[in-house]
Amino acid sequence: MIRSALTSLVLVALLAGCDAGAPVGHPDATVPTPTWAPAPSASPAGVVSPAGGSPSAVAVSGPRTAVGLPSGLAVLDASGNALLPTPAPVRAVVALPSGGFRAVAGSTVLTVDGGGGGGPTVRWELPGPGTALAVHPSGWTAVAVPTLGDVIILSPTGAVTRTIHTGGNPGGVAVTGDLIGVLDPAETSLTVYDATSGARREGLRAGDGAATVTTDDKGRFLVLDARDGELLVFETGPLLLRQRYPVPGGPYALTFTRSVLWVTVTQRNELVGYDLSGGTPREVARHPTVRLPIAVAADPTTGTLAVAGSAEGLVQRISP
Repeated sequence: MIRSALTSLVLVALLAGCDAGAPVGHPDATVPTPTWAPAPSASPAGVVSPAGGSPSAVAVSGPRTAVGLPSGLAVLDASGNALLPTPAPVRAVVALPSGGFRAVAGSTVLTVDGGGGGGPTVRWELPGPGTALAVHPSGWTAVAVPTLGDVIILSPTGAVTRTIHTGGNPGGVAVTGDLIGVLDPAETSLTVYDATSGARREGLRAGDGAATVTTDDKGRFLVLDARDGELLVFETGPLLLRQRYPVPGGPYALTFTRSVLWVTVTQRNELVGYDLSGGTPREVARHPTVRLPIAVAADPTTGTLAVAGSAEGLVQRISP
């Protein structure tokens, strides 16, 4: 079984510790997004570059960084910034093993090749607008389409091979082995499906304000509870909440690489690394970031980190 740690980014999280927008009597119906952060108190670590707009997603592969923008997908490298226009804002982007990128913009999934041209090589159409995606090492892609309540499985060539009807509002997806973890922010729940059959396996509540989900090298699902400021670690087979660990300061986005989970903390403009190799998360690093760090990604080959700050439209790369 191949384990994967590809990240999908979901635009639901904490707004400065406030539950604005959550209806009284049903506090889980809305998880606010962060729209404000204080001015940074320290210079961001690494190298900072303009993104060309207000970013919502980021991915990194070798010397290139892909940034999701309202106007398209920006691909940054040493030669500059190439903008690939899209029909809708780019909501999520992930790096591919080939060195390229795959992103979702409205009802379009686009793939950027791993060469130096930076142009889209393929565009696939979805039955509805997607908000998050995850790519399995074997090449298939899972895309969350919350308006339909579905997770769409696409083959390596873009054909729809399966539609999983979740009965809810899937906002995040992560894949590991033959499992798909589906995060429903409105229900603040995590549900696991069999990727081969599409059958529902198990589901559990995920805190009081689940925001983002990814996987680690042990095949576990990692979820941020943005409302309560906690990291939730779920084991599979059976699905079990194994760890709850406090992450103060407004945790928002996460990515995993090399036994370390990296979490952006929006109220502090920081990126915090937690070693998950033991029984309890252990903080191993803390970096100052660009203002309002709403997205983070890691290159599993080099360990390079990329952070997108939406307040000033900046992207930073942190070398290991």
